[in-house]
Amino acid sequence: MNGALVANTDGKDNLEKEFTEHASVVKTYFTQNGQDTVKIDNNTATGISFTQIKMIRESEKKDVLSDYSVRYDDNYVFEDGKWFIKERVAHFLIIEARTLGN
Repeated sequence: MNGALVANTDGKDNLEKEFTEHASVVKTYFTQNGQDTVKIDNNTATGISFTQIKMIRESEKKDVLSDYSVRYDDNYVFEDGKWFIKERVAHFLIIEARTLGN
């Protein structure tokens, strides 16, 4: 975020654990993906994609909406007939949070 590395997760088990912990405090979310570009080279590929993420969490008994504009730089690998993300770097370009009128 803002050019600084704030998290680094390696391995499927660690990713699942961190995602589950993070998701446990999110009441609801919305994700919209778009503007994908992918360059395929045999069984590997690179790609850039953009997404909008909106998450609602509770803070001090009020709902807080966090709005993220993100660019993903991805490396993919084709294994066993399927494409997988091998590595992903997320660039949080715009982050905004506000309390909803509840």
